[in-house]
Amino acid sequence: MPGDSGAYFNGKKVLVAYFSWGGTTRRMAQAIQTVTGGDIFEIEPVVPYPTSYTPCTEVALEERDNDARPAIKDKVADWNKYDIIFIGGPVWWHTAPMILHTFAESYDFEGKTVVPFTTYASTYRDETLQAIVDMTPDAEHLEGLGLTSGSINESRIQTWIDLINEQYGSLNPGGATAPMEGTVELWQRGNIPGFRENVNNSDGPDFMPNMLVYTVPENVQPKGAVMICPGGAFAFRSIQNEGYDIADMLVPMGYQCFIVNYRINPYSMQASATDLQRAIRYVKAHAENYRINPDNIALVGFSAGGILNGEVLLNWRNLTNGTALDNSYRPDELDNVPVSACAVGMIYSFYGRLSVSMNDVETLRAANLPPAFYCWGTRDGFAGQFTQNSNAVKEAGVRVETKVLEGYPHGYGSGGNASIWGNDFDAFLTPIMRGNSTAINTINADMATNTPETYYDLNGRVVSPDTIVKGVYIVKSGNKTTKIIK
Repeated sequence: MPGDSGAYFNGKKVLVAYFSWGGTTRRMAQAIQTVTGGDIFEIEPVVPYPTSYTPCTEVALEERDNDARPAIKDKVADWNKYDIIFIGGPVWWHTAPMILHTFAESYDFEGKTVVPFTTYASTYRDETLQAIVDMTPDAEHLEGLGLTSGSINESRIQTWIDLINEQYGSLNPGGATAPMEGTVELWQRGNIPGFRENVNNSDGPDFMPNMLVYTVPENVQPKGAVMICPGGAFAFRSIQNEGYDIADMLVPMGYQCFIVNYRINPYSMQASATDLQRAIRYVKAHAENYRINPDNIALVGFSAGGILNGEVLLNWRNLTNGTALDNSYRPDELDNVPVSACAVGMIYSFYGRLSVSMNDVETLRAANLPPAFYCWGTRDGFAGQFTQNSNAVKEAGVRVETKVLEGYPHGYGSGGNASIWGNDFDAFLTPIMRGNSTAINTINADMATNTPETYYDLNGRVVSPDTIVKGVYIVKSGNKTTKIIK
C-alpha cells in the first residue's frame, strides 16, 4: 500500500515522474511512490522506442548527439499542486535520456524541489543524477539515488527518503517564534579542538560552532534546560524541523532551549561531541543566569543528533575535555565544569554510530546513563535497531520510556504539534527535573544549621574542602549561599 504522503516533506505534495524502457526504472519509481505516498507519472514518448536493445541504443545515441527533444505523449495534470518532484530514468549513453530534457523544459520548476534518481548497469550513475539537476536549474535539489536492477528494494528506498526528508528541513530554514536571547559561540578562535583549515562543507571555512538560545518569558519559572541537537547524518543540520520547531514546542512548556550547531563532515563525530560538551558546560556554568537548577539539563537529539548525544554521554562526561581529541587544545575555566545530563531524548535515534546501534549491555551499564525517552515510527528503516537499543539500555538498568508512532517514517521532527510526542516527553522530563530541584531545596534547608564554609556537590552531598577537585559546588557561608567553579 502507498504510504501517507503527508508524513514526508512537511506534508508537501509529491510527484514521481519517470521514464523507463525495460521496466527497471519503473520498479524504482513504484518503490518511491510506495514509500512517499506520492502520485506517479510515466514519461512516455509519442513515438515509442524500439523494443530490441541494439536498435534502441542507436536511436538513443542519435538523440543525444543531436541534442534532440523527443515529444511526450501526456501532460502532468494540475502541475502547480506539486512541491516535491522526483525525476528519474535509466543511464543512456553516459547520461540521462533526452526525453527527460523534454519533460524538464515543459514545466515551471520555480519554487519546486527536485529529487533525481536513476538506474544503471555499472557506471555513469553520478553523471546522470547531475544531468537531471542541471536540467532543472530553477529548482532546489535534494540528494539523488542511483541503483542497479538487483539493488532496488523498498528498504533501501526507505532509508534514502528518510535522509532526504531530513535534508528538506535544512533547505527550508525559517525561524522560531520562541523568544531568543541570541547566539553563543562555543569556542575562542584559535583554540578549537580538532580545528581544520579551509573546510569544504555547507557551513563554510569560517564556521564557528555555536548554540541558539530560546527562553521562556521572565514571568515564567523555567523547569530546566533542553539542549537540542538536530540530525542530518553529520552532512548537514536539519535546523528547521529538528531545531526551530522543537524550540517552538518546548519553550511554551517551560524549558529554556539551546539549539546546538555542532560541526559536521569532514569533522569527526568526536569533534562534534566536543561542541555539544562545550554547550552543556556553558549552560551549566550560567545556570543562575538562565534561572535553572544546573542539574536540570536534558538532551534531545534527532537521528545523527541523538547519536551525538549518546557519544557525549558514553565518552565525554564529567571533566573530559578537548585535549582527548587534540593535544594542542588549551583548557580554560569552562573546562572545569563537569558534563552531565539529567535525561536524554532519543528521537528516531540510538546509542552507537551512524546507522549502527551499540547494544552492549555492560558498556551501557558502566556508563551510568541518565533516563532515556525513545520515540520512533513504525515505517522508519531503523525501527528494529531502535527497539534493540532501547531494550539494551533498559537491560543495563536505565529507566527507559518508549513511544512508537504507527505509520510514521524517519525525520518527522515535532510531528506538527505537541500531541504527537512532545507532551509525552514533557511528562517524562518534568518529574525528573522537579526531583532535582527538591534535592537542591533540601540542601538549602540543611545549610541553615551547618557551620560556615560547608561545601556541597550538585548531588547534595557534603564535600570536604580538602578533597575538592575541579567542578561546580554549592557553598554555605553563614546565611549566604553561593555557587563556585573550581
